[in-house]
Amino acid sequence: MNTPLPQLKDIFDKLRQGAYITHEQGPLHAALAENYEGYKEYFEPLGLNLIRHPRDFFFFHTETAEGTPPAASLAPMAVFSFILIEAAANEGRPVEEYLLTERFTIGTLPHLKSDRYKAHMRAVEVDDEAGLRKLVKSMATKGWAEYATDDSFRFLRPFHRLFDKCQEISMAAEQESRSVLDPAAPKIDPELN
Repeated sequence: MNTPLPQLKDIFDKLRQGAYITHEQGPLHAALAENYEGYKEYFEPLGLNLIRHPRDFFFFHTETAEGTPPAASLAPMAVFSFILIEAAANEGRPVEEYLLTERFTIGTLPHLKSDRYKAHMRAVEVDDEAGLRKLVKSMATKGWAEYATDDSFRFLRPFHRLFDKCQEISMAAEQESRSVLDPAAPKIDPELN
């Protein structure tokens, strides 16, 4: 069967493995970008929802994934990301720009520099630089980072999915802590001070 959708087999093979298609995949990305609606319609009868993220990368989202518990590897990745986000914010850096444009090295990460961060990392069974390295390599496997043999890495566009989820969780936690305050509690009159 001849199809007017170029690179269809390669695109399907990559996406069905849970990978992302980004600018780094050149021709695959170009084919998807040029005919997103055509590919989306092609995959729908298979129960696959082709998503084009606003940051211009593509991935499959399936309805069955909604009810599936997250993979065990996601908790360490989320804690890792939260620590980087907090450390960047504490240094007054623009968090999103910093995370998505910098190149990091394992030895300079803040994750093992303070007792508080070490405790968070131990809670997700990461105790040392070897554990951090393994975690970053697993993020690279998911397509969220690019790891180099000199122990440096940078985040790739698909990291936005994890970054966006971290922001969403942070905002929900902030809202939840605000709602803890009882709106019926008596207000403090500033005139009394």
